[in-house]
Amino acid sequence: MSEIADRIAEFFAWISTLVPAVVTPDWAALIGLLPLFIAPLVLLWLLSTGGIWTLVGITKRGAQVKIGAPLPTPAPIGVDGRPHFPAGRPYDTSEAAIYPNGSTRSLRGELLLIACPGCLAVRVAERSTCDACGLELRARTPIAVERPAAPPPGGAARA
Repeated sequence: MSEIADRIAEFFAWISTLVPAVVTPDWAALIGLLPLFIAPLVLLWLLSTGGIWTLVGITKRGAQVKIGAPLPTPAPIGVDGRPHFPAGRPYDTSEAAIYPNGSTRSLRGELLLIACPGCLAVRVAERSTCDACGLELRARTPIAVERPAAPPPGGAARA
């Protein structure tokens, strides 16, 4: 029976040395181990957020922008019954249409004409400088962005 008592005494001695270590630990040693616990958590967080953003970037559909074609407007009819073309705007005499600034060809592919605002000399719209007075026109066409008329086909599964 003394052997069992010795084992029980050894067990209580071991518990008596374990309890103070748990109740009053060596805080300096534990603080020194803190980076070993925090670094994996930070690394896991960075990898998970990076993976999520990568998946979002791969699977997200980009904006589908449709650029509107520059549509001509009909030229106003003058008193004499002929179309009136303003100076400085490209126009097509066969269609009697005025095109947006910066246009050089009609919808059919023909060259457009333009009257110089300085001297009213008519020239081809592809040339930026007037041959008569030397005036240079640098008109740029603003980009017209059109919204889709309806949602994409396929309903919510495509959105």
